[in-house]
Amino acid sequence: MYIPNLKRKLGKSPGDLIYIGPDVPSKTTLQLVEYNEYQFDEKKIELPENCHINQKDKAVIWLNVDGIHDAKVMETVGKIHHLHPLLLEDVMNTNQKPKIEFYDNQYVFVVLKMLVYNVYTRKVEIEHTSFVLGKSYLISFQEERSSDIFLPVLERIKASAGKTRKNGADYLLYALMDMVVDNYFLVLDQIVEQVEALEEKVIKNPTSKQLNEMYSLKRELTFMRKAIYPSREIMFMMTRENQEIELVKDQTFAYLRDLHDHITQVLDSIDSSRELMNSLVDLHLSTQGNRMNEVMKALTIISVIFLPLNLIVGFFGMNFTDMPELDYQNAQWWVVAGMGAVSLGLLIYFNFRKWL
Repeated sequence: MYIPNLKRKLGKSPGDLIYIGPDVPSKTTLQLVEYNEYQFDEKKIELPENCHINQKDKAVIWLNVDGIHDAKVMETVGKIHHLHPLLLEDVMNTNQKPKIEFYDNQYVFVVLKMLVYNVYTRKVEIEHTSFVLGKSYLISFQEERSSDIFLPVLERIKASAGKTRKNGADYLLYALMDMVVDNYFLVLDQIVEQVEALEEKVIKNPTSKQLNEMYSLKRELTFMRKAIYPSREIMFMMTRENQEIELVKDQTFAYLRDLHDHITQVLDSIDSSRELMNSLVDLHLSTQGNRMNEVMKALTIISVIFLPLNLIVGFFGMNFTDMPELDYQNAQWWVVAGMGAVSLGLLIYFNFRKWL
């Protein structure tokens, strides 16, 4: 999990475009997609000065900015599309929490967190995504990664599959946000699989190593909840403000409400998994305590059995000159037999009291 260096913002004016996030060696790329129900066009923009959006009738224009670390590119894109400097500041700050802002009826600004599970490090990784919804156009911003997280939606548009080609830019925004939310389920499923496997191990053979795994999974679940929880408020505000904003059409309302339900379902599952982790920690500590009690019980029984035997051995091991018992024939065997009888008697007594 990356922790941004906020010192870069100290002493700067609000609205200054300063990238806060992990270092990115590659350059920012821009892709312009234009489509409607019957046509599709895609092109890569080499210079940010050429990213103008020429709105046409019944056409949706999607500008995808892959890489938010280049301040010059972000400034150019912002000036061309008249984006507020504070909006661009939030786009370039990967530490910005999910949010939604309404700029009158000009555009809607949304910030979401894309979650990806790294199977090698067994950690949940986060990617900062932002969207600007305007009239018949959408601008998406994403961190530069090894793969384009919005590629499945683009492939769906190319294939003219689903409802995306038949609807406007507001539905495209829903489609991209829906893909982000669907990824929450994928990440959560992988975490839940680990929780279930760990639960089985704890029941069968608890070890101290498992306790570290529990706390690690619990930390990942908490991290997921912090990243996802504000998104539910975003969906609620979009559905609540739907009747007042012309940029979001009435038919998209049902889809956004369904998205709100999905986010609520993810959060409920995360809370259930966190409660299960707490129960597993209690079960592990209880099992370890019971095992320690059994060990102490066994050691106590052994100590109690050997206590009278030590007394007998100590008594007959005294170096007194006048001990007539030492002259008896087979005296040591009688002592051994007596010690065995004492031990057997103690075991019978312990078994009678159900201490064994």
